[in-house]
Amino acid sequence: VLAAALFALEADRKFGAHIFDSANGGALLWQHLFWFFGHPEVYIIALPFFGIISEVIPVFSRKPMFGYQGLIGATIAIAGLSVTVWAHHMYVTGGVLLPFFSFMTFLIAVPTGVKFFNWIGTMWKGSLSFETPMLWATGFLITFVFGGLTGVLLASPPIDFHVSDSYFVVAHFHYVVFGTVVFAMFSGFHFWWPKWTGKMLDERLGKITFWTLFIGFHGTFLVQHWLGAQGMQRRIPDYLAVEGLTTLNTVSTISSFLLGMSMLPFFYNVWKTAKYGERVTADDPWGYGRSLEWATSCPPPRHNFVALPRIRSESPAFDLHHADVAAAERELTLR
Repeated sequence: VLAAALFALEADRKFGAHIFDSANGGALLWQHLFWFFGHPEVYIIALPFFGIISEVIPVFSRKPMFGYQGLIGATIAIAGLSVTVWAHHMYVTGGVLLPFFSFMTFLIAVPTGVKFFNWIGTMWKGSLSFETPMLWATGFLITFVFGGLTGVLLASPPIDFHVSDSYFVVAHFHYVVFGTVVFAMFSGFHFWWPKWTGKMLDERLGKITFWTLFIGFHGTFLVQHWLGAQGMQRRIPDYLAVEGLTTLNTVSTISSFLLGMSMLPFFYNVWKTAKYGERVTADDPWGYGRSLEWATSCPPPRHNFVALPRIRSESPAFDLHHADVAAAERELTLR
């Protein structure tokens, strides 16, 4: 869709076409085409990172995924509904059907909330341990809640009219995209690093990275919600001191430096592990891995498996390493 829109734009500029002529919709038509591509893309970007969290949380909760079938259904629902909400970016244009797009935007929060319920339900009464991957996954949950709640606010046209094109939207976007992708990505890095390389990343440095990034991220973007609510528009080069925005902008700026510096301990961790890290000898260094990759060595051989384990559930590696517990889990599921 975006490629076609860009081709049409170039045709207007170079060949004298009139696709985006004001008589045919002009910039409003461009916005429809752009956001019809752009908003589903956000959900498609997020879904693989939801998958990472769904892999990590059961391992460090010592429990199978709660509501597994519902989790799958929520993923399908998010993918389907994502193509029906593009025009909530265009409330202020006056050219979209507000009740429909507002309702669909509220509706897509339902399967997203189901996923969150699945993750919390998995952790509930689990034997939790907060190694670095789980710490990042928990940071993801906290950040994702903020992004989801502000998304629900923006689905309401009266609120959107007030904060559209303000720093409130900037903050919401970063909570949803940066918060989802980066926290889940680092959770996955630390979780699968021993499987990829045969060496464990340093836990202490991993937690330093987490806390500096967590504090830096929230310090940078949390205050921008208030800036947007106070009327600070995005894409402005400067603002007056009399507007009362200086303090929160200063907090955001200082925190952004901390956010950038949080990458240094991670890069040092990677270098230190590659140079001095001890080899992992167990197939599953976390002890409770569930998916198939934890049934082979770290790193896997070229042929992946010497012998493929029996696959009788969603947790084949756990079934292999903890047969008695897996049998008890299946028995409880059947009751």
